[in-house]
Formats: sequence, structure tokens, C-alpha cells
Amino acid sequence: MKRHPELIDLSQEHHHALALCVRILRNPELNHAQDIEQHKAGLLEHFTQEEARFAAYWQRLPDAGLKERFEQDHAALREMLNNPRFDDPQWNLQFAQTLRDHARFEERVLFGQITEHCLSEP
Repeated sequence: MKRHPELIDLSQEHHHALALCVRILRNPELNHAQDIEQHKAGLLEHFTQEEARFAAYWQRLPDAGLKERFEQDHAALREMLNNPRFDDPQWNLQFAQTLRDHARFEERVLFGQITEHCLSEP
């Protein structure tokens, strides 16, 4: 499905987040502090922008579970970003997998539902 113009900027940011995940998942035993810290402010801002942008959409989506998943993912990622354990390979794996799965959820599920139920034709 072609991405709706109102969601393209978010999709581009997801691409950068997924690239970060690949780097971490290749070598979870390494300390990725510098790479993660470089992306931290952008990720947190991305979450805030999505939450503000999508606030008007939740009531129009047929599946209330989408909002719940979205909010739980953001809360978990914020917690991890604010309490990092860069020297812990398990933390690195969990962070990268959570971020990757969240970006994929938005791209593959949430954005399609928002486009179908909330956005007008471009």
C-alpha cells in the first residue's frame, strides 16, 4: 500500500529507527550507548508527535486494541530510553526488538487503519 502523504515523514523516521535496530541486533554484546544516545531525542520527539497527531483518530478506528498497543509500546520504549543498560546484551536485544516491532506494527497495521478510517484521499 502506498503511504498516505500525511504519514510519510513518520515512515521516514521509522526507517532510521529500523537501521539503528539492525546495528544493535548485529552485535548486542557491544555497548551501543553513543548510537542510541544520538537517536534518543529524535525518538522521544517522534513518540510525542505521533501521540498528538493520532489523538483525534483513536475514536474512529474499529479496533481499540491498536491504541492500547501503541501506548504500551511508547511507554516501554520511553522507560528503556530513560533507564538504559548499554552494557547488558539482553537489554540491547530487548530494546532493539521492541523498537523494531513497534515500527513494524505502525507501518504494517496502524498506518493502514489510520489511512482507511481517518485520512481523506490525497
